[in-house]
Amino acid sequence: MQRISPRVVRGALAVLLSAFAAVCVWAQASGNDVPPAKPADRAAVLVELFTSEGCPHCPEADALLDHLYTSQSIDGAQIVALEEHVDYWDGPKWVDHFSSSAFTERQKLYADAMDLESLYTPQMVVDGLVEFVGNNESRARATISALGHAPLSAVRILPLESGHAATPAPRGAQVRLEAHGLTLSSPAAVYLVLAEDGLISRVSGGSNAGESWPHSSIARWFHLTGTLSAKDTNFTASVVLDPVQAGWHAENMRLIAFVQEEETRRVVALGMARLADILPALKVTAQPASGLPPVAPAAPKVAPPSSKPF
Repeated sequence: MQRISPRVVRGALAVLLSAFAAVCVWAQASGNDVPPAKPADRAAVLVELFTSEGCPHCPEADALLDHLYTSQSIDGAQIVALEEHVDYWDGPKWVDHFSSSAFTERQKLYADAMDLESLYTPQMVVDGLVEFVGNNESRARATISALGHAPLSAVRILPLESGHAATPAPRGAQVRLEAHGLTLSSPAAVYLVLAEDGLISRVSGGSNAGESWPHSSIARWFHLTGTLSAKDTNFTASVVLDPVQAGWHAENMRLIAFVQEEETRRVVALGMARLADILPALKVTAQPASGLPPVAPAAPKVAPPSSKPF
């Protein structure tokens, strides 16, 4: 029996999703019996963008992600954006100060699952299922709209009190993750990400030297917090957070938690919360945290955001 390439299957899925989205848009435009979705009716959709400050076509994609996320203009979908900077555009004299080899490795996992021949930027991946060139706005809108009509399970992010210690611990703040009613087709991983909005990139080298542009939801750290078997339907865990470093703005930060199948890369559950809502008393600390991407244009590169595989 001939094996159908995963890339062919995903390509067919993308076409069907786009067609479905077009039908939904037509239905809303042609009749009054399908009202626009209210905010409470929106389904969370994870939109990842693999990008680089050194990529000549990435500023357009970064701006598109920023617009989609800040405007939330796609009916039926609550866009949970996540900007991940790869490191293969870095050179010996200049590096993207948000880049990490860990994000390159994460992108490789998508390439393997989707049977892609090579990595590229800008690349947008929606709910771990559909990928396309990251500055293709029509494709992005159609895909996000379609997947917004297939709601994911929710991951709740809840506050916990800091652990008791003899001395103040920068890693003392904790949150609790909860996901219920999961339906998995393969083992899955649970991730918790800290992302910051309102950043402006000022590029000093590479293809975009001298340019500046805004970014939304850049990953500050990205951690594997647990694993599930294909038979698991629920997940709960208490997670100790890395500290907010000096120069970061807690009021612009969000925690993003999601469950992702390891084989298919399908995102099956997703949740998001403002850091200030979960930990209103959290204070900025200058103490360094292991495994974080660089935090400022002048900062040296540090270790990848997670020592565990994506």
